Amino acid sequence: MSDKAKQESLINLIESATSLDVVKEFLRSKNLSHTAGSWQEMREARLQRHLNDDKLTTIDLLKLLTGAEECGAQHVFLYQGDKKRAGELIDRARVGEILKNRDLERLLREADVETMPEVPTIVDVRWETAGVDSSLIIKEVEARNKRVFLGTETKDNRFYKIYTDEPVRAVNVAKLHRDGFLEIRLQARNNTTKYDTDLSRFHRQIESFIPWTEFAEISLDTAKDTMWIKREELSDLLRYTDASVCDQDGNVVHAYTGSPKNNLSQSNAGKCVDLLMKEDAKAYCSDSNLWFKKTDGLSSDVHVLLNGETNEIALPAKCSAADYEYVLNKIRFLNR
Repeated sequence: MSDKAKQESLINLIESATSLDVVKEFLRSKNLSHTAGSWQEMREARLQRHLNDDKLTTIDLLKLLTGAEECGAQHVFLYQGDKKRAGELIDRARVGEILKNRDLERLLREADVETMPEVPTIVDVRWETAGVDSSLIIKEVEARNKRVFLGTETKDNRFYKIYTDEPVRAVNVAKLHRDGFLEIRLQARNNTTKYDTDLSRFHRQIESFIPWTEFAEISLDTAKDTMWIKREELSDLLRYTDASVCDQDGNVVHAYTGSPKNNLSQSNAGKCVDLLMKEDAKAYCSDSNLWFKKTDGLSSDVHVLLNGETNEIALPAKCSAADYEYVLNKIRFLNR
């Protein structure tokens, strides 16, 4: 693929993966003209022009795409492995040999711009470096169908809902840190909350890089309890819209706000959840539907669901890489 064709493909992917505002902020950070009222204007008057003037490069576009499609709108599963073993697993010589054996050695030079592969395909293998390689990132792209509602139709006194299936590019990411911490990020589906099948398939895809049996799930139960119990103390950080508490007999109290903009922490409904936790020492916060509030460290509110597997974090909407890291680090800190 020529450099120009690759740039065109990257711009197409960026348009489908993110918003005009994100691209504007990216250009602004590089002190480049960034105003645009439409994607066509952004393409022609901004991105293409800056590329032609050598103020932007293909690598810049790839970095923008990476930040746009690898964070948010995901179900993230957390694991921990041995620190020494993790250092061995992310070793460049070892990873390079695996890529060679899988005929993917080209990924050591540059990522593939694979839009809609016929089968799930690894398109990027890279390292984050801070003096030494701090993490290994493996990115996979797969084609999925998304069911989209078109409208309704009445025929022969019957009422029909009309849907169509549209192909979408789904991105899954594995990130292994040098200290043994492992993130598996699966792009969210719109028709299920269960990701066992997707997780198992992705495990097989990356097994040669990251042997699955060497990692254990990280329970987020402590973080759920801590965030709820200390919600007043953390009121500048968190806003709850739903919370559930389960007692030792399996009874559940579920409290939720009347509006997504309200804060459960400030309602009497929240006190019902508190009562069960006070009355039963073994009661625990089983489900949390909350928002990390915009702060100096967070560019906008980030919606988080902690209601799936014990090691699962769901982020329903896209967010920046910086915002994703902020939320993940806060949850890990509160899970200690």
